[in-house]
Amino acid sequence: MPFAIVIARHGGPEVLEQVEVPPVEPGPGEVRVRVTHVALNHLDTWVRRGVPGHDFGLPRIPGSDVAGVVETSAGPRAVVLHPSWGCGTCTLCLAGRQNRCPRFMLRGESADGGLRSELAVPAWQCLPLPAGLTPAEGAALPLTLLTAWHMLVVRARLQRGERVLIQAGASGVGTMAIQLAKLWGCEVHATASTPARRQRIAELGAVPWDYAQVGARGGVRDVDVVVETVGVDTWEQSIRALKWGGRLVICGTTSGATAGVEAKINLRALFFKQLDLLGSTMGTSADMVAAWAAVESGAIRPIVHAVLPLSKLGEAHVMLEQRQAFGKVVIEVEA
Repeated sequence: MPFAIVIARHGGPEVLEQVEVPPVEPGPGEVRVRVTHVALNHLDTWVRRGVPGHDFGLPRIPGSDVAGVVETSAGPRAVVLHPSWGCGTCTLCLAGRQNRCPRFMLRGESADGGLRSELAVPAWQCLPLPAGLTPAEGAALPLTLLTAWHMLVVRARLQRGERVLIQAGASGVGTMAIQLAKLWGCEVHATASTPARRQRIAELGAVPWDYAQVGARGGVRDVDVVVETVGVDTWEQSIRALKWGGRLVICGTTSGATAGVEAKINLRALFFKQLDLLGSTMGTSADMVAAWAAVESGAIRPIVHAVLPLSKLGEAHVMLEQRQAFGKVVIEVEA
């Protein structure tokens, strides 16, 4: 019998419940995907715990990053799923700006996700698993890769040879952003909380820093672009680290998901240094195609911290919440 992991109420890992669900019936233009792996994101922990003022529409099946198998006339095909979509008919979608659609949907957050044995999706959402990657590695890519690509390439308009600072370089988005900035020939700096994590950042080609060194004398300063995912805890230091005409692009607030997201802005620095502060959410279908081509070329590779069985889903959530992972934690749905 098909099954799914369902969050019916907010709380700790104990609210992650496995239940039986009806078999999926693909509609016109859809395909059935047998799910093999789902990578976790901080989003999964927020959907589980709840975020003040945000309605996740419980009950909700979590899981944005999905790898699986589609049966075709030529045999089984390994695929990875595009994590988000727009309505497809509004002027923003038709202009290729799906992530600004009023009905924008993100798998596992505003629509049911992939932590289940099977699901039906539009065929266009299926990306081919790149040669040389395992399904677990494929699942580790979509959401963070798409987010980092849109942040750096589209919103921050990254230029070759610039100095880039990536806050939380050991995170899923951070490891993707480091690789993208290196691909653009940039001088890349990144922060992490422990010596071991900073060593891993260095192995990816970034200059590693402790968070306290950002914007400080003798630390990392005068950067063209700051990639922010932490938010409240690092905001003021990130602003100080920017050079005149610098750009800060932010996609999340992992330090303020439940404790408030208000950050101070030094208005004098903002206008005097002529800074750009840019918000970024996910990305477009065109972004995903371009980013996936970078993966297929071997320029971008997934960073997987651990692959755990579905029975250890709760432990995986704790691993993310306690920031024990470097890169992505992947759940094996089908052994």
